[in-house]
Amino acid sequence: MDDEPRMGVKKIRVLLVDDHKIVRQGMRHLLELDEGMEVVGEAETGEEALSHATLANPDVILMDIRIPGMDGIEATRELKRTSPDIEVIMLTSYADDYVSEAIEAGASGYLLKSVDYEELSQAIRAVHAGEVAIDRSLGRDLFHRFADLTRTSRQAHLSNRQLQILELLSSGTSRKEIGARLFLSDTTVKREIRHIFDKLGVDSTAHAIAEAYRRRLL
Repeated sequence: MDDEPRMGVKKIRVLLVDDHKIVRQGMRHLLELDEGMEVVGEAETGEEALSHATLANPDVILMDIRIPGMDGIEATRELKRTSPDIEVIMLTSYADDYVSEAIEAGASGYLLKSVDYEELSQAIRAVHAGEVAIDRSLGRDLFHRFADLTRTSRQAHLSNRQLQILELLSSGTSRKEIGARLFLSDTTVKREIRHIFDKLGVDSTAHAIAEAYRRRLL
């Protein structure tokens, strides 16, 4: 019985972005050995990554930094603006050269292409669970700096729906009225408001509005 696949366990959907086909094939082969992972697409450029992300709706994207056209940093920045719930792990050969840019763009992970499969798998699971992941070779100090900055960066990313709700809250619109205007159930509105509080690091509507103005989100 232990060898039978677990029923009802949702696989982590992964999109691969790299301009080298052999690299994508290698990652696909490794990830498909894991029953908890599902590769839902591949892309060679930043533009393709954005298009595939819309169509395939991945949970996690493994993103090469040096790709043709829109590079991985810019693609990640645009992705987090339009689809903030998708997590991005940067895969690169360039040690810590781009860590700060990756953080600013909204990436939740930064790994070297020399990473072994076990660390890659752990990183995917970590960012999918809302944590951060950085290549162990880059050192503990850099990990903590990355983790702190990523948490701060992630808080700034509100979805379009959350921004709409926040704007309506700031104008004094009630939760019930928000649901009616946006065609959302009361449960959904409450959940989105909780997400807004979490992302802004606040515990009340008044504080959320004040923080949003401070960050120039309103």
